[in-house]
Amino acid sequence: MYNADKRYVCARPSRRTVTLSGFRGVDPEQKRAALPSDYADFAVGFGFKDGCLVSGPGARYLKGVKPDLTETETPNVPKPAENCRLGIYRTDDKEENYNKIMLMYTNGAAALPTGDFSAWQQYNYFLMSNFNEGINVLDPDGKPVFVLVSTGGEAMCIYTGSTFDVIGSATATVTTICKHSERVFAVMSDDECTVLYSDAFDVYNWDVSLDAGGYITFDRDLGRIRKLVSFADYLYVFCDYGIYRVSTRGDQLSFSVKRLYTACSRIYPETIAEAGDRIIFCAGDGVYSFDGYDVTRISTRLNKYFHVGADGMCAAYCKHKYYLAFRLCEDGWTAGDNNSLAILDLDTGELCISRGFYIFDMETLATGAQNTVIATAKNVEKLMELSPELGSYLEQSLEKEWRVGGVDMGDAGAVKVVCSAEVNTQTPFTLTFTNERGKTRSVSFAAGRSTRRIGICGKTFSVAITTQEEDVLIRPISLTVDFYEGGEHAV
Repeated sequence: MYNADKRYVCARPSRRTVTLSGFRGVDPEQKRAALPSDYADFAVGFGFKDGCLVSGPGARYLKGVKPDLTETETPNVPKPAENCRLGIYRTDDKEENYNKIMLMYTNGAAALPTGDFSAWQQYNYFLMSNFNEGINVLDPDGKPVFVLVSTGGEAMCIYTGSTFDVIGSATATVTTICKHSERVFAVMSDDECTVLYSDAFDVYNWDVSLDAGGYITFDRDLGRIRKLVSFADYLYVFCDYGIYRVSTRGDQLSFSVKRLYTACSRIYPETIAEAGDRIIFCAGDGVYSFDGYDVTRISTRLNKYFHVGADGMCAAYCKHKYYLAFRLCEDGWTAGDNNSLAILDLDTGELCISRGFYIFDMETLATGAQNTVIATAKNVEKLMELSPELGSYLEQSLEKEWRVGGVDMGDAGAVKVVCSAEVNTQTPFTLTFTNERGKTRSVSFAAGRSTRRIGICGKTFSVAITTQEEDVLIRPISLTVDFYEGGEHAV
């Protein structure tokens, strides 16, 4: 039997030149023993572009872009020590650039007008224990207002731009809320199989009557109602294990409900994001696309990384890309909150992941001057802006590792000697080979074109590329390998 710890006298080798990888992406489910191994088993901190490794997802402090397209620093958030929810309040004020960034936290909220990004407008409201979600609606006079719901205390309240107005009181809390057509729809924590709705054009009136508000009770076959989404003229009700479609055209007697989809795995409601002409969401068995009629699984590459208790994730959509903050389970990173950011390109299917992102919530900021994804994190003093190819987190370089395992180079029976590697890189990096017996050989490469000796033998290898650089461009790596087939004699 071959022993990697012994020396061998073998037949004359066959020398070959092979490419390590075409650097097309990461896919833990795609196992390829031969080279090139275009898809990594594991990759964090890297992006993939034109067959090269580039910088992966990153975050920086948000700079606001004013209507005249000039950039400005944004002020510190009022409650940096808290986990804060985000929302976008669509106003009718031109001086505010028709938008305010809403920050929701314990006993209050704050608004940052996007006209000048100069200062947070803070509103303390101690009847609310913690604001959890907000939506845009019109009040009975047609004025844009922002409805906020809380995890405790009053059921909900309305932010008018300067004051809070309470809507009723309840022992239960609102778990999800949505504005659709002329009504507001909500689910309460004491009955998560019933959708309540307000009077038409009157968010203040929730009385149950054919002339006012009402409710729709769903069967429990698909589990609890977790998210309400207004999309393509219908109200969609996302449950633990499926989706209903509700038509609310006409009066209440004309409302209708249809079950559209039954899921095989639990749907994660925090990951639901409207993406142009479709909705993207995650379930336990993949990332899905929903066009209002059909559900299609578009990626399974994140399945291995999801924690079994994946609640707490958050997502957003911007410029054909789906952003997802989640807790990556790999190398002992299993405890605590979200620790990673994945960005899925919906046009190409390309997936990039960076680890070390402690994101609590994210939202798409879309104004006439700016279109980007913003985020909050506990103990971060400012709002953050997420970027697909930044490679750093708040000016700190992120770990970057690309890794494949079980590589036999297409000849499982042969003993291979990896002689050398030829690279052409703009980024210093380290290339590491580990054989099936655990012996390791690491070689560091400087920027530029170079060839360096590797000198490790084995039948199978794991290969890793690591760097701490922020700006990355690593082109495909060419390996010179000697294959020894048969005639092995240990000495």
